[in-house]
Formats: sequence, C-alpha cells, structure tokens
Amino acid sequence: MKNFWHSLLLAFQFFTVLPVHKELPLTRSTITGMFACLPWIGALMGTTVAAVLYSLMQWTASSEVMLAFTVIGLFALWTGGLHLDGFIDMGDAYFSYRDREKRLEILDDPRVGAFGVLAVVFLLMGKFVILHELFVQQKFDLWMVLFVPFLTRVGMSFYFMSLHCSKEKGLAYFFKSHMNANRLKVIMLLSLVLAMTVVFISTQFLLLPVVLVVVLAIALFIFRQFTLRNFGGVSGDLLGASIEGMEVVLWVTLLLCA
Repeated sequence: MKNFWHSLLLAFQFFTVLPVHKELPLTRSTITGMFACLPWIGALMGTTVAAVLYSLMQWTASSEVMLAFTVIGLFALWTGGLHLDGFIDMGDAYFSYRDREKRLEILDDPRVGAFGVLAVVFLLMGKFVILHELFVQQKFDLWMVLFVPFLTRVGMSFYFMSLHCSKEKGLAYFFKSHMNANRLKVIMLLSLVLAMTVVFISTQFLLLPVVLVVVLAIALFIFRQFTLRNFGGVSGDLLGASIEGMEVVLWVTLLLCA
C-alpha cells in the first residue's frame, strides 16, 4: 500500500501541476506504479473538466466557443503545458530538417523556435475547431472527456515500452531503465479492460470505444515508425508530443464517428 501511494504521488509530481513537496523513492516498483497510475490521473483530469463543462452547460448560457476553450484550457492547466512543451520541441526538431544528431540536440534545447510555435499553434487551433464542431453538432458527451485522456496515457505507456531511448541520459532514460515493462503491460491491459467496461455500460454498449482503441493503436504504430526514422528512439519530449497528437486523433475520430 505504501508503494501505491508513493507511485500515485510521483505521478502527480512529474505529470501534473499539483504541488507534491515530498521526496519520494524512485525505485523499480514505484516508477512502474507511477506509469500504471497515469491513465487514471488522466481520467481524474477529465472528471474535473467534465464537472466544469456540466456546470457551464446547465447553469450558464456558455457558447460552443467557450466550452471548447474550457476543455483545452483546463487540460493545459492540469499539466502545466508539459505535453505542449514536448510537442513544441518535437516541431522545432523535426522541421529543422537536419540530421538525427542535430534533431536530438534541438529536442534538448530549452529555447523555442519558429517551427515549434507554428506546430503548437496549428495543434491548438485543430483541437479547438474539432471540439467546437463536436459541441455544435451535439456529438459531445461527458464520457469522452474522461476516456480520451485515459486512453492517450495508456497509449503513451505502450509507445514508451516499445522503443529504446534516443539518448542514454535524462528522465526518460532513467524511468525506462527502472521500469518493469512486463508488469506494466499487464496492469495497463487490465486498466484498459476495466475502463472499457465502464464506458460500454455508460454508453449503452456503443462500439465507439472499440473504434477509439483501434484508431489509437494504428496511430501509435505510425508515430512509432516516425520516431524511429527521425529520432532513433523515444525521449521525454516525444512522450508528451504523443499524448497531444493522439488526443487530436481521437477527437477527430469522435467527430467523424459519434
């Protein structure tokens, strides 16, 4: 039980803006547990966003523009823009059109370039338009805002486990070398089955959640190949970029299929 709480606190400490002012043990067990907690942290983020959306829709005359902005803004607030920062760095590195070593250097560079700014602007605009259309077309349902962040973090973990790190340094490499991958795969699959069961029941057994899982698997395979070809492996920035990119893919799927 103590390891579970340490893992949960580590997940909040490294992947959210919630202040956890405590020195926690970074062991093989707690790091594996930290990644196991991430999908449920995503679902918790979604729960708070869903509560705010429900309040706005029930007790205010908020427009679809306001609702779409609320979804994007609250998730960015929860993560402190951590994943957006990874997407910016990936954009800077990829669109530099340099060799692999130079791209890895750009990933580590804290400065933001024009390509990174353009990449994140198009990402946020795309999210906003897609969410706005979901609200306008009355296809949006509150379960979506819980399931999408849950699913993207499950996908991120499998993506992380399937690749070597691009550099033998940094937090991503440390986490990778201290992770029990086999145990984490089992936990992730069980978590996914549990979440799918809950969503099936709440949606009266629609096939849409299955479609989302299949689309995510295909998109992650493509992104994995992109990562290997352009960066030679995974990094912390690319993990964040995977979450942001997969969210867009899932929201587009919901817009087309809901």
